[in-house]
Amino acid sequence: MQRATHERMLETLRGGWTDTTPPFAVPAGRYRDPAWLARETPAFRLPRIVSTSAALAKGACVPVDVPGQSALVVRDSDGTVRAFANSCRHRATRLVDAPSAVKAFVCPYHGWTYDLAGALVHIPHAEAFPSCEHRDLRAVPVVERHGLVWLGADVDAFIGELAPDLDALGFDAMTVWQTSRVTRRCNWKLVVEAFLDGYHIRVLHRDSIYRFFVDAASLAEPVGAHIRAVSARRALREAPADLAAMDLHALGTPSYVIFPATIIICHPDFVSLIHLTPTAADSTIVEHVMLVPAARTGDVEHWDKSWNLIDGGVIQREDLWACEQIQRGLDDELLFGSLEAPIRWFHGTLERAISSP
Repeated sequence: MQRATHERMLETLRGGWTDTTPPFAVPAGRYRDPAWLARETPAFRLPRIVSTSAALAKGACVPVDVPGQSALVVRDSDGTVRAFANSCRHRATRLVDAPSAVKAFVCPYHGWTYDLAGALVHIPHAEAFPSCEHRDLRAVPVVERHGLVWLGADVDAFIGELAPDLDALGFDAMTVWQTSRVTRRCNWKLVVEAFLDGYHIRVLHRDSIYRFFVDAASLAEPVGAHIRAVSARRALREAPADLAAMDLHALGTPSYVIFPATIIICHPDFVSLIHLTPTAADSTIVEHVMLVPAARTGDVEHWDKSWNLIDGGVIQREDLWACEQIQRGLDDELLFGSLEAPIRWFHGTLERAISSP
């Protein structure tokens, strides 16, 4: 987050800001109806963060699956990032099933082989396929921006005014410390909503991170389709009037929802990048990537302790556990109050995305 934005939001929180948004409700069917999930598919065709630039070395390949699309992203031997449909041009067999280092893409069914630029370079028994030597992999738009790899077109327009914030996060100077990937029995929107309110910190996180934060003190604002927020840490109460010389991350934790389903949390000295992929109305793949400064990879004990607290404790045993409990208890509607106002913005953006032609 840009320092000026961070400081402005902290000053607002310190001044006792309150939201006057009236309560609103969301029908339970939007979390459990397969037909409604199918309507949401267009939102997942928007640009999506798939990796950091630093984490995608030459030859590194990452499969990406979202509703309506299966792709693979690779950095070729020249350092160029490319993306292709994750499908052999012969019988549509999936080529890559897990992050890996590759020298070529070899179909596990019949052995059709493609180089990292997507060109078809070998067909076993090629005489059986006359005139098929140019069936290269289908290219998919992919770009690098702000130290991140994005799958999709029109990325700059999609990021919009959030670009300076992403630049300020310094992803180019970070490396992946640890990653988790789990499937949880809940609708994907429940997970987004869990990261859009500070109302639950005192109760749900009482034994983990509540000791660091002020109860129900979070400020959010929409930035195009996205949302940025800052949650006040307890040190803000004792901070001097002039914050110019202060470490702002010690006073408030910034976070972002990159529409529709990517969450960025800027902890005091590392970043959590969370990707959500719905597999059913009541099932979501949650991938959490912990990024740390490349210059501090030697602080093994510190990073392992942070990972165990945030991933093992806060995300897995608290946030995702709560989302599963909501899914199990869904009745007629979910009610949201003024402390959960950003969730209204999220649902409004989603409704506009799925109603667009």
